[in-house]
Amino acid sequence: MQVVFHKNGWYLGEWLISYQDGGFKRRGLCGTFFIFLNEITGAQLEWIVFAFVSSIYTLLFFLLIKFFTQKKNTLLTISLILLPAGMGMVLKDPTVAAKKEIVIFLFYLIYCIYLESHKKIRDIFITLFIIIAILNHEAAFFYIPFVSFTYFIRDKASSQVKIKKILLYHIIPAVVTMLILYKFGYSISSENSIQFLQNHGLNLVLKGIYGYDPHYNVLNFYQAHLYGYLTYLISLFFASLTFFIYYKFNKIKISRKFLIIQAIFLLPLFYIAYDWGRWINIFFTLLTLFTLGEKQLNSSLKQDIVALVLILFNSLWTMLLFTQGFMTFPALDALIKKVYYFIYFKIHNLL
Repeated sequence: MQVVFHKNGWYLGEWLISYQDGGFKRRGLCGTFFIFLNEITGAQLEWIVFAFVSSIYTLLFFLLIKFFTQKKNTLLTISLILLPAGMGMVLKDPTVAAKKEIVIFLFYLIYCIYLESHKKIRDIFITLFIIIAILNHEAAFFYIPFVSFTYFIRDKASSQVKIKKILLYHIIPAVVTMLILYKFGYSISSENSIQFLQNHGLNLVLKGIYGYDPHYNVLNFYQAHLYGYLTYLISLFFASLTFFIYYKFNKIKISRKFLIIQAIFLLPLFYIAYDWGRWINIFFTLLTLFTLGEKQLNSSLKQDIVALVLILFNSLWTMLLFTQGFMTFPALDALIKKVYYFIYFKIHNLL
């Protein structure tokens, strides 16, 4: 809907950032390809984007179902897949379906499948996927630890060899790509971006990303919506609790070093971009895909009961892309936020 009928500049517009209307810029890779297709075929841009995104989702769910059926399917696994802060967010807020991170999810899932099958994949292809993902959306850079950690855990090479490859084929290419983007890249929106799209048959209903001020003071925005952003901690707590329970029942341990490194990588993203729900969603979706590749134990009656409780409870809450970090039905929402606001108020007064 946001892509074809609403023609929203925050969703459709993001896919159509291109190099043709202002030179080399951030997030312009896919849009350049779509504009090229429009020019040689005459097909409407919104339908080109819709066909591409639909194809990506079709392939993603095909591979996900295939990957899922190879494992022991338990109710606890379903609780991860339906998590509102992760893959289940698309059921609560369908607008996230039109976001570019679907490409990140597909690349990561393919990588997990290859590592799971013990098939050889050339390191240069991993580098290529990383560069494509970053050129599609620079947010991919901040999730590089997921790629490196998954490789380190599941590849059978020696630790020394793996660390060397992570530096050469993951970290260095990602850093160089980001430096090039921010050193030589032009602004996402040029003076003629809207007119350029109109010349290609598209009239955006909302300017969206093309009207965004790159010098916008996000700190003032955070300050004005401080309490709403702090409620993301509630969503983080319930999402983390779901994973903790899953790991405990399946006797899975995840490296604290990885979590710390990944958190450090994400800090700049949370500072410069205010759609925190999006970044949290990417984190828990990637963590879900990683976890599905881990060994699962046989389910028990106790585990199934706990899983049903998790599924039921998690179905009652959601988080928005920005400003509202946690929402549920009025009675429970009021109760949780009264307690939360009391704690927040006390800490705020102390500071």
